[in-house]
Order: sequence, then structure tokens, then C-alpha cells
Amino acid sequence: MYCYLHTSRHAVAVCRNCGKTVCLECCNDIREGVACSISCADEMRDSYRLKRRLMQSFGIGVPPPMPTSVPAYTFFGLILLITGIYFSLTRPGLDFLTLALAAVFFVMAGATYRRFRTACLSC
Repeated sequence: MYCYLHTSRHAVAVCRNCGKTVCLECCNDIREGVACSISCADEMRDSYRLKRRLMQSFGIGVPPPMPTSVPAYTFFGLILLITGIYFSLTRPGLDFLTLALAAVFFVMAGATYRRFRTACLSC
């Protein structure tokens, strides 16, 4: 096989986008494969990004990022827990309301994380 542009040179690769054979001089080696031109390289990058996004949205091969609500619920639960412990130590009696709110936030964080792990979606 010969290069599509230089007909006297032997081809060393095939463009992954359009299927043209290319010589060593015409070969554009990018992360997604070998391209014969800049436009083919751009199309390959775009299609690779689209493929990765589709795979991520369906949970195939690429784990989706954890929802931001899980660390937020945990953070607010810790703040309320520390505040409830502080109020319980500095005032007479136990501060049930603040500790109950902390427990609610921890339960919400756990439920959101469990839903994320079972559904494999970042909702």
C-alpha cells in the first residue's frame, strides 16, 4: 500500500477517521490514534470526547464523579455534631435538636452515597 498523498512512498499507518493510508511524513500520531490531517485529528478528538461522555453517562467503563451533595451533607453533619457536643458540655442537659439534625444530615449523606453506588449515576 502507498500513501494517499505521496503515491511513491509506502504507507505506514491508516487514518482512524477516514481510512486513508499515510506515509511516515503524513502521519499525525495523536492519543486517539493515527490521523491523516489536522481536520481528521480534530474530528477524532471530538468523537473520542463524545464517546467518553456517553460512556460516563451510562456508567460504562468510566466511573462517574461522586455527587457533591455527599461531602456537603457530611460537612454540615459534622458541624452540627460538634455544635451539639459543645452545647451539651457547656449547658445543662443534652442538646437533642442539634444532635438530631446532625443525625439527619449523616443519614442523608449515607442514603445519597448508597443511591450513587447502586445507580452509578451522579444525580
